[in-house]
Amino acid sequence: MKFTAAVLLALASQLPNALAGIVPSAAEECGSLGVMSYTASSLDGVDPANIRKCREHPLSLKDGSSPNLQARDCWFGDAYGCSKGYCWQSCDRKKGTWCWTAWNDGHGNWRTCSGKEQCAPAAQSACGKDCKDPKECGCSCH
Repeated sequence: MKFTAAVLLALASQLPNALAGIVPSAAEECGSLGVMSYTASSLDGVDPANIRKCREHPLSLKDGSSPNLQARDCWFGDAYGCSKGYCWQSCDRKKGTWCWTAWNDGHGNWRTCSGKEQCAPAAQSACGKDCKDPKECGCSCH
């Protein structure tokens, strides 16, 4: 009995090392979306523990895997909405510019939705920030 317990304890102590090889790195997990990077000066009022892992918005890639960003049509309608499971907001309805929204003042997870009502303006929500191309993260249209 003591031998079995000792063997199980020894195996259990090695479990974290065995699982470490299974967990993907941020680069592997994010792929073409890139890994989030930021400067300390851009984090005023932001919770560092809730910064998203992947830099670009999942719908910003042309075919879901290409690093070439998809053009965003200008939008002159509603002030905010839900599209393909993600929230967006209009920035300048006269110019048609809009952005995808993210929690944590734009540095956190992209806001997800199943309907427009979930995308109403909310505290700590803002246009996504720190994308590789600021025009793709912030307010823009093509």
